Amino acid sequence: MHKIMDGFYEFQILSAAVRFDLFSLLQRPLTRDQIRAELGIAEQPARILLLGCVSLGLIHKRGEYYQSSDAAAMTLSRDSPWDQRSLVRFSHEIAYRAMWWFYESLHENSNVGLREIAGAAPTLYGRLAANPETERTFHEMMVTVSKLVAKRFVDSVDFSAGGRLVDIGGGGATNAIALARRWPGLEIEILDLPSVIVPTNRAIRDAGLEHRIHTIGADCFLADFPDSEHVLFAHFLEIWSPEQIQLLLTKAYRALPIGGHIYLINLIQQDDETGPRTAAIISAYFLTLASGVGMARTWKEYEGWLSAAGFEPLARKSLTPTHGLIVGQRQ
Repeated sequence: MHKIMDGFYEFQILSAAVRFDLFSLLQRPLTRDQIRAELGIAEQPARILLLGCVSLGLIHKRGEYYQSSDAAAMTLSRDSPWDQRSLVRFSHEIAYRAMWWFYESLHENSNVGLREIAGAAPTLYGRLAANPETERTFHEMMVTVSKLVAKRFVDSVDFSAGGRLVDIGGGGATNAIALARRWPGLEIEILDLPSVIVPTNRAIRDAGLEHRIHTIGADCFLADFPDSEHVLFAHFLEIWSPEQIQLLLTKAYRALPIGGHIYLINLIQQDDETGPRTAAIISAYFLTLASGVGMARTWKEYEGWLSAAGFEPLARKSLTPTHGLIVGQRQ
């Protein structure tokens, strides 16, 4: 029980260490005096920070020397290919203060925590464009999350026949780039908000794939989807209400030919509604901050919405312990 009660302290220890980039520094053993000299902080703050990190298992202390644990070195170091520091920055800069309003959001059935983000738009996504630093933090987090899932996704599907795929809400181009590299016959269009498309185009150019990946700057709820053989919703549908999800799936149905395929990648709640823990956390985030209407849904909910839109659900596959892929075919 106290582990849960003290969680906000533990996160701030982690966040402070990431802001100092402590785990990149401690790829090699250093003494406390060496660490505080590198960080530019006094002895007592250094003792407090190191005590916290050691007690949480993020750092090991052997004699007078400190060094990152294997887990911290793998996930919280700038030199690691699995670097997830952007998730910590997102939680600290965007989600942490907003989640103070969780009770009020439950009571009002609205994203009351959005008051922590400047602007007038009714969702976090609408306010990001007016807050460039916040938007950058958010999209760095999304790129990190997408990278963790994208490789498993592209290896789980067969696009050897090529065709045209529309990636709805695919800003950042992580999935599009992975798909284009894995399946050379695939042409991809990303439809996302105009403010998101600017850095998306930059990522596509940096990958040298501008001849195969194109972008459309538009609101997916207002714009028609271009005709295609495949439609992808990745890390997107869980943001919205059941009515909005049904609308988006219906629009995808209209854009696909008979036999065309739809791919849904989402944070999935188990069908018996008992977990996983990440589904509970992300659901609280969607309600309190992101949209006020979203949550992690069950496999069977998505399959029901697909069927109602005219698709036949073909397969469900776990990509990670928390991310699931559902494939459907237009009838």
